[in-house]
Amino acid sequence: MLLKQPLDQFEEIYQIYEEAFPDAEKRSKEGQRRVLENTRYHLRAVRENKSGQGPIIAFLGYWVLDSCIFLEHLATTASCRGKGYGCQLIQECIEEGREKGKPLFLEIEPVNQIDPMTGRREQFYHRCGFVTNHFFYEQMPLKEGDRPIPLWIMSWPEAVSEEQFLPYKGEIYSQVYGVKLI
Repeated sequence: MLLKQPLDQFEEIYQIYEEAFPDAEKRSKEGQRRVLENTRYHLRAVRENKSGQGPIIAFLGYWVLDSCIFLEHLATTASCRGKGYGCQLIQECIEEGREKGKPLFLEIEPVNQIDPMTGRREQFYHRCGFVTNHFFYEQMPLKEGDRPIPLWIMSWPEAVSEEQFLPYKGEIYSQVYGVKLI
């Protein structure tokens, strides 16, 4: 479900956000609150009860940009992981992308043997219909003092080359991170 008044649920969502992401992959509390005021940023959430009542147990924060939809943060409470809520939220965004005729993009950590969760995350997004694109990409810092993070870009509905991705990257960097490509 798309949240119409996300600031009303900010504290509840921020608690899940805090628990789910490492410090380098999240904004400060005030930074995230400011993002909610941006008309391009949207939140979808799943509540505990199907009637739309009860606490939020999963959310997806994403950007509807001119050229694409950029999925930024997907998180589920620890007790509700593996129950399909994340996939449900992604499918809602894919449907929105279909309706608007826009591709979707998201960032993931490169798969490595040290952290088996990296491979599980990639497989999760593959099951949701995304394709991994293996070219150089960095997530720009989300707050002061952070450094760029090398990540992979995943896309829906199809793979893209680095050259094809460049205009999307320019808009993502500008609108999401406030950085212009050189």
